[in-house]
Amino acid sequence: MKYKEHPNFIEKQNQWLSRLATIFSFCPRKSVLVSGQTSGESFSWMMGFPFVLVSLGIALEYSGFDVWWISHFYDANTQSWPFRDHWLFDRVIHGWGRRFDMGIALMWLLVFFSAFFFAPVRKFKKNLIYFLLATAAGPLIVGAGKQLTHIYTPWDLTLFSGTLPYIRVFDSVPSGLPVGEAFPAGHAAGGYAFFSLYFVLRVLAPSYKKAGFVFGLMLGLIFGIGQQVRGAHFPSHDLFTMAICWLSALFFHYIFYPKDGRFYPQ
Repeated sequence: MKYKEHPNFIEKQNQWLSRLATIFSFCPRKSVLVSGQTSGESFSWMMGFPFVLVSLGIALEYSGFDVWWISHFYDANTQSWPFRDHWLFDRVIHGWGRRFDMGIALMWLLVFFSAFFFAPVRKFKKNLIYFLLATAAGPLIVGAGKQLTHIYTPWDLTLFSGTLPYIRVFDSVPSGLPVGEAFPAGHAAGGYAFFSLYFVLRVLAPSYKKAGFVFGLMLGLIFGIGQQVRGAHFPSHDLFTMAICWLSALFFHYIFYPKDGRFYPQ
């Protein structure tokens, strides 16, 4: 008699199969996506990404990395910021970066109004409205946050020959200090706001969704690092902005596409 045909082997095999069935019966069942992933896993990644960003931002503040990084762009001998008015960082990245965002807004208006006159564009009206709200929400929230916090730009700090104290996100604020208007990072929000393209392309052209994510990430990094070099922001400011813009795009995607099983637990 072969080993696998022995009664004891068959009995033990049945016992193990029974135990495995019992274990898997307690596992939560998740709907399967078209892409082969589960909605729960996808949604966990969507929410975990901003959590990691915020945690990293706090770590950069309280580890001293923020100050160490920015000090590379400060000239202690002349007590100045050599790149603050540099043509590349001030005029191109900062000034023309704003104009780029305004240009995108103008293009959106043209395309949206054309949807009322051209049938081929009409079917994208919902996507256009989503793009507007999801892209604008992040910068608006960041702008409101800048009016509520007492975190200042590096060039205003006593650490770098300024007049204001260095205050981190959880530090107590001495009375009488003005509003900081430096946290979260405003200019970087004009880049990270285009995380909305990831969700737009996920709906319209899934194979290009990563390109949308990379575009928003790279534009935000260019805007953000450009401001850091000038002495306007710490790296942690940008990470908080990135998280806000991502969550804004995700929130409106849920509002516009609540039954999208590719993202949300069913």
